[in-house]
Amino acid sequence: MGLFDKETVIEKAVKEISYTDYEYKNTLSSFNFTPYIYKFKDEELVADIIRKFARFGMDFSVHLDFVTHMFTSVCLDRNNREEKELFKSILDLYMESEENQQIFLINQNFDKIFNAFDDKRIVFEYFRFLTKNENVLENSNVQNLAALIDYVGKARQYYVDDRALLSSAINLIRGFDPVLLKYGEIENVQKIIDAKLSEDRRASGIYDVDMATLAELSAKVDEIFANGNGLETLIQMSEQERAILKKELTAFKTEIKQIRISETAELQKKASKIIKEFTSSYLELMEQQRSTLVDEKDLLLQDINGELEKKKAELLSIAENVGKRITLELGRVTNVTNESVQRLKDFVDNNEEIKQMITEAKNNDDLMTALTQVIQATNQAGISVPISADMVRVPRASDVFVTPQALAVQGVTVVQEPEREVSEKVNYYFDERVPFKDRYEQLIALKEKDERENGTIYHEKFNDIVKFVMLGETPYLIGPSGCGKTYTIEEQFAKLIGIKVVTDSYVTFEQAVIGYTNSGNGAYVPSNFYRCYKYGDIYFLDEIDNGIANATIILNKFMGSSKTSFTFPDGITINRHPNFRIVTAGNTKGSGKTLAHNTRQKLDEATLQRMVPIEVDYDNRIEMRILKDYPAWYDFAVNFRKAIEKIPSDSGEEINTIGTFTTRDAQAIKKCLDTGVFTDDELMLYQIVQTKDEDYINQIGRNLDEQKANGEFTTPGGKQLLQLFHTVGDAKKERARVKCKSR
Repeated sequence: MGLFDKETVIEKAVKEISYTDYEYKNTLSSFNFTPYIYKFKDEELVADIIRKFARFGMDFSVHLDFVTHMFTSVCLDRNNREEKELFKSILDLYMESEENQQIFLINQNFDKIFNAFDDKRIVFEYFRFLTKNENVLENSNVQNLAALIDYVGKARQYYVDDRALLSSAINLIRGFDPVLLKYGEIENVQKIIDAKLSEDRRASGIYDVDMATLAELSAKVDEIFANGNGLETLIQMSEQERAILKKELTAFKTEIKQIRISETAELQKKASKIIKEFTSSYLELMEQQRSTLVDEKDLLLQDINGELEKKKAELLSIAENVGKRITLELGRVTNVTNESVQRLKDFVDNNEEIKQMITEAKNNDDLMTALTQVIQATNQAGISVPISADMVRVPRASDVFVTPQALAVQGVTVVQEPEREVSEKVNYYFDERVPFKDRYEQLIALKEKDERENGTIYHEKFNDIVKFVMLGETPYLIGPSGCGKTYTIEEQFAKLIGIKVVTDSYVTFEQAVIGYTNSGNGAYVPSNFYRCYKYGDIYFLDEIDNGIANATIILNKFMGSSKTSFTFPDGITINRHPNFRIVTAGNTKGSGKTLAHNTRQKLDEATLQRMVPIEVDYDNRIEMRILKDYPAWYDFAVNFRKAIEKIPSDSGEEINTIGTFTTRDAQAIKKCLDTGVFTDDELMLYQIVQTKDEDYINQIGRNLDEQKANGEFTTPGGKQLLQLFHTVGDAKKERARVKCKSR
């Protein structure tokens, strides 16, 4: 059952097919799938098979027994992923070829073909050849095709290598005249097959011999036996000589062994003495270096503290002088402003023409807007303007385009975003009045629709992230660079949930979160976090582990859903919008820097406890979709990433990702290959080899060779790229050695 006691996988599959195909409805509802589920021990696989039957219009009650037999033959270990994938591949061929009248021959000969090959992947290639080659199935009569298929089982004994047997079988079929295959007599076809089997026997050293030849061979054997008596005498003499030589050799070996033991003992004594002297010298040198480093460290710290105190005093002095100058300047500006305001007040109070102009221009929108701004400004300055409110038409909010205000402070310009109207509407997926189960199921259904219709691939951890965000928790997405953390939140999650996602980088000071007061004019400068909190956006803090821990702590009080309001530096208490959520991401688990991410900071334990860690690793399905037109590069990329992950990380706890193949690399390589601007050699250099040192290239190369030997490369093109990796890597190492010698 699922997370919310949903219907079984089989029931769900039957229900889906019933909605779209009414012909299957009654049969599906009454059919007993229990025996097949027991044999497959995988409800998801049985459901997938049923969907395939429906898609190809096949009667599963007729074919399901054979498919089950096929599964038990292919999947000797039902938990073996590779065997399951092989079964699915053969099943697809079976489904696609079901309408052909000769396909029943494959059913009848399945075990014969399957058992003829030790490497079951070769079985798949043979089936694919039979089903995809129209000259075989469509242009052959039943008897002739059966004889061709039967050849594999008969020829098995003459071939050691599966690939050679497959090649021989395919060449035999391709060598037939299509007319002979379709209209020829079975005797003529069988003669050609028997001739091929005879050729196979001779190639393996088996020959057909008649009675005359046997008699001739028998005579030769008798002659050999007659001559054997003389040979036996010679053998006896040689045995005596061999015994004498063996005795002498044994004595010589004993003498050599004694000499070797004596010399080895002497060498061991010398080696022990050298090791002892080296160890003593090494420890003495290390102690001297440690003492020197401690002394130098203390002196260095004293110098640094002295410099810091000196700089601190200088900065305090500068700050004090700047404060005095600012105070004087503000006083001067205030006096000038007061004089200007008084002159403006006298002018407005004594000028009747302004009143007349306002009366005549009441219908001029531009002028009215400007006058409104003048009135507001003079009122704020304490000036009484002799204009009544009804003399000025105040524009509606929709009539005025509010432009951002630039506030210049000490040469720094801060652009304020216009205020938005706060909507109290709660997003459906965050509305706690609706049962969580209903909201979650609707969101997942929307995701699955996107997958079906647009081929979108979501990360395997996407559903878990959605659950925690809907519950109001703060997920912490932990994963290597380029694995899709940011894309998952900014693009996929934002699109499905229908809420704006605002992304911030790491936090280095508290004001980056809660905003600050402009020291030049006293105005509050809001932050991205402030707007998300107020308007109900999702605040995505990327690379949280690259910030300052003391500054990041400010987020603790906002994580979860306990804090319902907060007073920001502008002195106004803002209610937390019900749609507001926090999502964070980083490359480490919060324990500090690693070899791959040496600028990362250790997060405070209180911060870590308020977040839900979710490990987001690379998802090969995404690279598979990106590189679907370039299977060789995908094959190499998967093995390259696996080879790097086998190299131990510096901590020993996290998987090594230094220089790995990322989703961004896949996109870059696809773009280069699509445009044809770079060759495979150039891409291997720039995208794979360029940034890695000689030792690292050697380690990766050894792991890749081992994976190739284990059959983990699945395409010839992938193996060619592996060879290209070695070639480009060797060239890079040679250039480095030449450059080093030239120095």
